[in-house]
Amino acid sequence: MMDVPPDIRDALAKDAEARRVFDKLLPSHQHECLRWIEEAKRRETRSKRIGGMMERLTAPRGA
Repeated sequence: MMDVPPDIRDALAKDAEARRVFDKLLPSHQHECLRWIEEAKRRETRSKRIGGMMERLTAPRGA
């Protein structure tokens, strides 16, 4: 896994399913996800983006 900032790493550590899905993403997709979060200028925005990432990683597939 690539170098993940501590706050994102902590969020992934709290949810095994989200971590499993993140680890299965292509490296380019992992990088894009991290870049999107890192671009946030405000702490609140960063927290919301981390939450959004976690929701997308654990959302049911298919349907």
